Amino acid sequence: MVPVLPTAHVRAAIDADDWGLANRLLGEHQRALSDALAQANLSHESTAPWHDLLLAQRALQEELRVARDHAAQAADKLNRDQRGARGWLRELA
Repeated sequence: MVPVLPTAHVRAAIDADDWGLANRLLGEHQRALSDALAQANLSHESTAPWHDLLLAQRALQEELRVARDHAAQAADKLNRDQRGARGWLRELA
Protein backbone atom coordinates (compact mmCIF):
# COMPACT_ATOMS: atom_id res chain seq x y z
CA MET A 1 0.00 0.00 0.00
CA VAL A 2 1.36 3.40 -1.01
CA PRO A 3 1.51 5.79 1.97
CA VAL A 4 -0.31 9.10 1.74
CA LEU A 5 1.91 12.16 1.58
CA PRO A 6 0.89 14.60 4.36
CA THR A 7 0.78 17.51 1.91
CA ALA A 8 -1.83 19.63 3.72
CA HIS A 9 -0.07 19.26 7.08
CA VAL A 10 3.34 20.07 5.62
CA ARG A 11 1.94 23.11 3.83
CA ALA A 12 0.28 24.27 7.05
CA ALA A 13 3.64 23.95 8.82
CA ILE A 14 5.32 25.90 6.02
CA ASP A 15 2.65 28.62 6.26
CA ALA A 16 3.30 28.82 10.01
CA ASP A 17 7.08 29.00 9.41
CA ASP A 18 7.39 25.84 11.52
CA TRP A 19 10.30 24.31 9.65
CA GLY A 20 10.90 21.71 12.36
CA LEU A 21 7.36 20.38 12.09
CA ALA A 22 7.50 20.31 8.30
CA ASN A 23 10.75 18.35 8.45
CA ARG A 24 9.38 15.94 11.07
CA LEU A 25 6.28 15.29 8.97
CA LEU A 26 8.39 14.58 5.90
CA GLY A 27 10.68 12.38 7.99
CA GLU A 28 7.75 10.38 9.35
CA HIS A 29 6.43 9.98 5.83
CA GLN A 30 9.84 8.82 4.63
CA ARG A 31 9.92 6.14 7.34
CA ALA A 32 6.40 4.99 6.42
CA LEU A 33 7.44 4.95 2.77
CA SER A 34 10.52 2.86 3.51
CA ASP A 35 8.43 0.38 5.51
CA ALA A 36 5.82 0.16 2.75
CA LEU A 37 8.45 -0.35 0.05
CA ALA A 38 10.07 -3.12 2.09
CA GLN A 39 6.73 -4.97 2.09
CA ALA A 40 5.74 -4.18 -1.50
CA ASN A 41 6.06 -6.69 -4.30
CA LEU A 42 6.76 -4.36 -7.19
CA SER A 43 7.09 -7.22 -9.64
CA HIS A 44 3.37 -7.96 -9.18
CA GLU A 45 1.93 -4.47 -8.82
CA SER A 46 1.97 -1.26 -10.76
CA THR A 47 4.81 1.10 -10.00
CA ALA A 48 2.82 4.11 -11.24
CA PRO A 49 1.45 5.05 -7.77
CA TRP A 50 4.96 4.87 -6.34
CA HIS A 51 6.28 7.05 -9.14
CA ASP A 52 3.48 9.56 -8.62
CA LEU A 53 4.27 9.64 -4.90
CA LEU A 54 7.95 10.24 -5.64
CA LEU A 55 7.10 13.19 -7.89
CA ALA A 56 4.70 14.64 -5.30
CA GLN A 57 7.25 14.20 -2.52
CA ARG A 58 9.95 15.95 -4.54
CA ALA A 59 7.57 18.82 -5.36
CA LEU A 60 6.64 19.23 -1.69
CA GLN A 61 10.29 19.17 -0.64
CA GLU A 62 10.96 21.87 -3.24
CA GLU A 63 8.09 23.97 -1.81
CA LEU A 64 9.68 23.64 1.62
CA ARG A 65 13.11 24.60 0.29
CA VAL A 66 11.77 27.65 -1.55
CA ALA A 67 9.80 28.80 1.51
CA ARG A 68 12.83 28.39 3.79
CA ASP A 69 15.04 30.26 1.33
CA HIS A 70 12.48 33.05 1.11
CA ALA A 71 12.25 33.29 4.91
CA ALA A 72 16.04 33.36 5.22
CA GLN A 73 16.29 36.12 2.61
CA ALA A 74 13.61 38.14 4.41
CA ALA A 75 15.46 37.73 7.72
CA ASP A 76 18.73 38.80 6.09
CA LYS A 77 17.06 41.89 4.62
CA LEU A 78 15.52 42.74 7.98
CA ASN A 79 18.94 42.47 9.63
CA ARG A 80 20.53 44.69 6.98
CA ASP A 81 17.75 47.26 7.33
CA GLN A 82 18.11 47.19 11.11
CA ARG A 83 21.88 47.74 10.87
CA GLY A 84 21.25 50.65 8.50
CA ALA A 85 18.71 52.19 10.86
CA ARG A 86 21.12 51.87 13.80
CA GLY A 87 23.79 53.58 11.69
CA TRP A 88 21.45 56.48 10.98
CA LEU A 89 20.57 56.76 14.66
CA ARG A 90 24.27 56.92 15.58
CA GLU A 91 24.80 59.67 13.01
CA LEU A 92 21.85 61.64 14.36
CA ALA A 93 22.98 61.35 17.98
